[in-house]
Amino acid sequence: MHEAGEFRMSNIKLDETIFSVRRLLMSVLWPSFLMAGVSSVLLFSLIDPEALFLHGSSVELSDGFIYSIAFFIFWLLGALASGMTALLMCKSK
Repeated sequence: MHEAGEFRMSNIKLDETIFSVRRLLMSVLWPSFLMAGVSSVLLFSLIDPEALFLHGSSVELSDGFIYSIAFFIFWLLGALASGMTALLMCKSK
């Protein structure tokens, strides 16, 4: 099957069993979740949410809401990047 020393990613197809779909989702969502946490910590260690301005006026949202929105935006961006990588790694028929 594989030659000695050859590295091959597992060929995950979206039309396979539920187990493969779950595995694919977790391989996309888990790393993006971890990076969203790291990105949020880094961003808000540099920027105070109370100092945010949008179109010249201060943002009147609670700090927790701003933290949450930023986390989910980072998670979405990470999931899109990981998903595109997983899509490119899938074997075509």
